[in-house]
Amino acid sequence: MYEKTTLPNGVRVLTAPMPHVRSASVTLFFGVGSRYEAAEVAGISHFIEHMVFKGTVRYPSAQAISEAIEGIGGGFNGGTSKELTAYSAKVSATHLSVALDVLLDMQRHPLFDVREIEKERRVIIEELSMYQDSPQDWVGVLIDEAMWPNLPLGRDEAGTKETVSRLRRAMLLDYLARYYVPNNLVVSVAGNVTSQQVVEEVQRLTEGWPCGVVPEWTPCLPPRDVPRVRLAIRDTEQANLCLATPGVAHNDPDYYAMAVLNGLLADGMSSRLFQEIRERQGLAYDISSYVTNYHETGSLVIYAGVDPSHTDAAIRTIVAELGRLREELVPEPELRRTKEYVKGRIVLRLEETHNVASWLGGQEILRGEIMELDAALALVDAVAAEDVQRVAQRFFHDADLRLALVGPFTDEDHFERLLHFE
Repeated sequence: MYEKTTLPNGVRVLTAPMPHVRSASVTLFFGVGSRYEAAEVAGISHFIEHMVFKGTVRYPSAQAISEAIEGIGGGFNGGTSKELTAYSAKVSATHLSVALDVLLDMQRHPLFDVREIEKERRVIIEELSMYQDSPQDWVGVLIDEAMWPNLPLGRDEAGTKETVSRLRRAMLLDYLARYYVPNNLVVSVAGNVTSQQVVEEVQRLTEGWPCGVVPEWTPCLPPRDVPRVRLAIRDTEQANLCLATPGVAHNDPDYYAMAVLNGLLADGMSSRLFQEIRERQGLAYDISSYVTNYHETGSLVIYAGVDPSHTDAAIRTIVAELGRLREELVPEPELRRTKEYVKGRIVLRLEETHNVASWLGGQEILRGEIMELDAALALVDAVAAEDVQRVAQRFFHDADLRLALVGPFTDEDHFERLLHFE
């Protein structure tokens, strides 16, 4: 159960009392991320997320911010994605007011010291280099580029070395003033707290914060008639690949059918591709899948790390399994087992205060509504074999398959020919 309060300045406050615990988790969600950025300032949301940790009016340094939270035994973090930016802290419930004070001061009164900006610029450029040096990370960037070429959803959230190098203090402050506004903010709190306590604290800390214009997003449906393969040539011992199809949006009626399909395909050790590619054929040590959801689109991505000589066989097996889901109904025992797996993963995640706060706040900022746990579990239960097949038939087409590869390969045309159903 949760309670929602909208303050006069537009801040949405969500409270999930969990009296059996002694902690409290706070997450601030702003409805802005990399897809809202112009190409020339790509990475600015991520840069701002870093900078607010570097000092505020009341906590004038990164050390002061850290000591304020860690000095009461807590932990905190931030993250930037395509559609939102989040800041979180977990503390003893008795110190909830400290966590709220620090997190909201970071958003309202960051210093953006010029010297700190230059230091953090170097840190972010090193972060970008780190991703490029990690084949497992880089192939994930490439598959988004393949799915959404030259579109905001296809860009790395951190931007590029070139765009990060061009960002200046005035640009950061202007972006902050436009998008970090109370009517674009959800404050989600879960733990041994009361709604009255949380609302009173948030109202006090956000008083006098003027509303702004909530940003709009530009549709980024995956285009057809574009190159379907992205290669990064690396002399590696292992090939890292991602094979993707389009997927569902946050509010798509097939959201839970796609979740079940993902569970069937490669989410977990009993999934079809794990059993076929790793256990039966021994083609890969690591094989998994995941779903991304956005306002108007999404993707289903299968990842594998394979010996370069096994790459073709792995791709053929993945495509064949996608085709099988399209052509055949899932047997009822397998479907029932997978639905229990999907439900169990949801339930187990929500045993912890941070995940409860994230579950509630993430739905509110991205979907504009919140589905209770029991309702979500019921929708998983309602998925039929025909629903899974229909979703597979909706999204699994030759023209929509995308492949990203990091490894010792040069022939894109060769892999393009593998992306078709028999």
